[in-house]
Formats: sequence, C-alpha cells, structure tokens
Amino acid sequence: MSVRTWSAASLVALLLAANAAFAQDEPPPPPPPLNPETAGVGGQNQPAPGSPNGNQAFANPSELFSGRAGAFIGLGFAKIDGDYYLATTVNTDFGLGPVGVGLALPINLLVINDDSTGTRDDKTYKGLLRKKDWNQLEDYFRFIRYLRYGEKRDPVYALVGQLWGSSIGHGTLLNRYSNSLNLDHPKFGGAFDLNGTFVGIETLTDSFVNPQLIAARAHLRPFGDTEVARGLAFGVTGIVDRQAPSSLLYTTQPGGKTVLQGDASGTPLVAVSAPFYALGIDTEYELFHNSVITLIPYLDANRLVGAGNGLHAGVLTDLSLPLPIISVVVQTRLEYRWMQPGYIPEYFDQSYDLGRYQYAVLSNTDPAHPVTRYTPKSQAAYTDKQGGGIPRKGYYGELAFNFAGFIQVGGVLQDYQGNNGASLGLFATLPKLEVVKISGYYLRKNFSGISDAFTLDERSLLAFSVAYRIFGPLYFRLDYTRQWVLNPNSSQISAVSNFNAGIAAYLPF
Repeated sequence: MSVRTWSAASLVALLLAANAAFAQDEPPPPPPPLNPETAGVGGQNQPAPGSPNGNQAFANPSELFSGRAGAFIGLGFAKIDGDYYLATTVNTDFGLGPVGVGLALPINLLVINDDSTGTRDDKTYKGLLRKKDWNQLEDYFRFIRYLRYGEKRDPVYALVGQLWGSSIGHGTLLNRYSNSLNLDHPKFGGAFDLNGTFVGIETLTDSFVNPQLIAARAHLRPFGDTEVARGLAFGVTGIVDRQAPSSLLYTTQPGGKTVLQGDASGTPLVAVSAPFYALGIDTEYELFHNSVITLIPYLDANRLVGAGNGLHAGVLTDLSLPLPIISVVVQTRLEYRWMQPGYIPEYFDQSYDLGRYQYAVLSNTDPAHPVTRYTPKSQAAYTDKQGGGIPRKGYYGELAFNFAGFIQVGGVLQDYQGNNGASLGLFATLPKLEVVKISGYYLRKNFSGISDAFTLDERSLLAFSVAYRIFGPLYFRLDYTRQWVLNPNSSQISAVSNFNAGIAAYLPF
C-alpha cells in the first residue's frame, strides 16, 4: 500500500510559512471531556482531546455512557475464548468537581464449557466463577475502572486504573497505549501531569503492582504567556520497558510440537530480558489558537537506544467550521518521517503489551516468498539495525470529524518504505443519541499491501458496542472485543473474539 498525498517539500514549505505567521488570542478554556481517557494527540499547547470540540478516537467502546453521572447495570450471555458465561454489566460513573470515579463489577459465571480447552474445574472456582478473572493481585482492581483528578492538560491531572489510548507529547514514541487488551492480565496503571505557565511534566506507568513501562516527558515554555512567543515550547522524553523480553521460553512436546510457556494468568514466560530505553526531544510552536483554528507545527527527534533514530515533522490542526446551527470540528495530524534501520515509529503503541512479546516481521531468507514470523519487538529493532537495513521514509495522517457531538468518525493511516510498514485505523461513535448508542473501532498494525489491510489476526484490533433503548431506562446491549490470550499447548499468543449480549438499564444519578 502506498500513500503519497504529501511530499516532504510541501511539509517543509508549510512549516516555513507557518513560522512567519503570528499567534492568536486564546479562546476560553474548552468544556470538560466526555471521557476520562481518550486517544488524541496534542502536545502541551493542545486542548485535551475527547471534549465536545475534540474526538474520542479509539477510546474504549464499552464506555457508552461514560462521562455522565449514573450507573449502567445489566445481565447477559458472554462468549469468552470458546466458553459461554452468564455475565454482569455494572459500570458506574460520578464526579464531584475535578474528581471523577468509575467503578465496575465484572462477574463471569460459566454456563457451557468448551471441553477442548480444559475442564470446568480447571477454568472455574466452585464450578462457576471464571478462575482467570481472579487469580492474581491486579485482578481485584477490576472493580475500579478509573479514579481521576482534573483533565489532561489541566494544571494538575491524575488518573489511576485502566489506560485506554494514552499518549505522551505528540505521540511519536508513545501513542494510544492501552494496558487493558490482555484478556486474562488486566493492569492497574496511571498517569500524572503538572502543567504550569513555563514548565510541565507528563508521566505514565502501565502498572503500579508490577510496573514494566514507565514514561515521562518534561516541557519548557520559555516565554510563558508572552504575546506572540507564548506558543513556543521544547520537550524531552524518556521511556523504559524495565524488562523487555529478548527471547521467550518454549518447550518441545512429544511428537515435535513447540509450545510457548505461560504462567497461570496466561502471560508468556521470558527466557531472557533486558531494559529497553527510548529518548526524544521535541519542539512545537502554536501559530494559531482561536475560535476557528488551532495550528501547531512540531518536530520530534527520537532514539531507540541500541537500535535506530527517527525524525518526525508534522502539523496538528483543529478547525471549527463556522456553520449555522450545528458545530462541525475537523482535527488532523499530518506527519513526514525519516527513519534509520532499527527505528520503529510509535514504538509503544496500542498493541505494545502484545508486541513486546510477539511482533510480526518478514523473513528475508527467501525474498521471493517472504514468510511472516514473530519475535519480541526489541529484538526486531535490534536485528534490523544490526542487519544493515536501509533508511526509510514515510507518512502518517490522522483525520477526525465531529458533527455537533452527535457523530464522530475518522481514521489513521501510516505508510513507510519496506515490509510491514503500513497501519490503518477507523473509528466511529454516536455518543449523544438516547435511542441508540454506538461506538467502535478497527485497527490494523504492521502489515504490507492493501490486500492485507482487513485481515483479522494477531495484528488486528476490533471492538464495538451497541446499546438500543427498548423503553424507559431499559437497553439491549451488545459488545464485541478482540483480546489476546495464550492458550495451553499453543506456539504463540492468539487473538480471540469475545461477545457479550444482554439487557441493561441506565440509571442517572
């Protein structure tokens, strides 16, 4: 697949022209976001995405009523990895000033067991309660979806719990990271930011119980709120995976079958691991910020230590179209990238919790017939660097439309030279309609060719939720997610489809 709608010269010309312009007066602060954690990318000058003037790209589809004080309570049937369960749906949200709380009560009771994947006693406590939901410490934090203070880019922002689409800076190193896509290993992580007139910091960790991913970015606005120059900012980012897998633990069964070993929660066992570091510096200049347009060119220079370097030149734009009666907001991010061998853009992405164990690469042993194989992501970067690969160039684009807050649609597209350099994402949300609420997304990472863009495998994420009001507060509810699981006697981590359908009631507080 090839995307060539921009040229490097066009981007450079835009940046040069933009630097000749001047910053505009800032509008009043935007309304609070609809969701506690959304997936846009901004930098320190950009208002938090997810607000009525922003988008909810790739946010958790199941949070259909999130941001409204109330409880969504129901019961239904769920299919999880081939088994059928009686499942509860209990989500509550409420806030008091800057404080927000989201709670849950996720209970799965086994009804029909798939004997090919194990016995009922192997999978449950007392023959009913799904065992893998409650066999490790972090499982008991499932009751707390999030605890939040403030909003992203407020003077003080803190979030603990589920991370869904979290980014640092412009997202060129850590973009849309989620800690909740492993079916049997949920995490209780968090983010903490401080934003002042001159300096600020963003931080993130995937887990407080056993942190592996730790990220921080500090930024400086040397001219503070000075007219014209106040849009200038500089940032520095540091990220570490404390125990990035280098190789996994396999065993060979009688008959020659190779099996990937895992612990009781389905996490692969690692034979060798080592810290993996990523560093970055960036700058941005907010040229315009008014009621019609926000325009921010930026430049990020990143290094994957021991692998390669990457340079990202891009522009963030928010455009509020002055249409009568309705409000239409268009958000874009356009970026051109220069990459050395061994550099993987957005290294810590939405699928990183899988990629750190299992990342798709094409074998070059037979160039005429390349074969996809899997290796830990850090080793894919190191091998590309050590193998004398070629420098690459590529494009990245995001586009999102928000029609009066009632319909939000958009997508992302990445393409760079070489094999498996494409990524595609699509999302749609109908958040305000009371009769029917719909939210969903599709994300395909690390593939080659348009013919492979819609293949459902371990490189694909697909999730959607629908709530249709039957009468009064009563809704029919349908959820679908693809999550990762390591099944017994399997040679690799697999993506499994999970369904949940039933009746639920929304009760506002």
